[in-house]
Amino acid sequence: MRWRRGAWWGLAAAVAAAACASGGGGPQGTPRRGSGDVLTAAEMETWGAQDLYVVVQRLRPRWLQVREAVTTQGHIPMSIILDGTRQEGSVELLRNFRASDVEEIRFMNSRDATTQYGLAMMSGALVITTRRGAVKR
Repeated sequence: MRWRRGAWWGLAAAVAAAACASGGGGPQGTPRRGSGDVLTAAEMETWGAQDLYVVVQRLRPRWLQVREAVTTQGHIPMSIILDGTRQEGSVELLRNFRASDVEEIRFMNSRDATTQYGLAMMSGALVITTRRGAVKR
């Protein structure tokens, strides 16, 4: 009887350890593999000179859904971070870039964006690394 109880506890511990190990994602802000939070140059390759807004609209449409935080000062649109620098404007800025100039776009939800960049990112952010910016680093 005693060995059965020990076996059950061992089985429960193994199941709990496996459940913890399978939880997704790496460090905070790092997307899980296959999560759809990153769009790479390889995925955008076939779109070439198309503007980035069109490419994101086709490949990751949920990124463009309206998510504006409302504060006492008004609405805060989703932020755009280009090669480490915050850009003034909204996702419409994506129309100014060609897909062929971009190395990677990373979607950050509001929690991860405010943690990494501050309260101005309350609506989330699209972090764009251009091919030029990737070479600089």
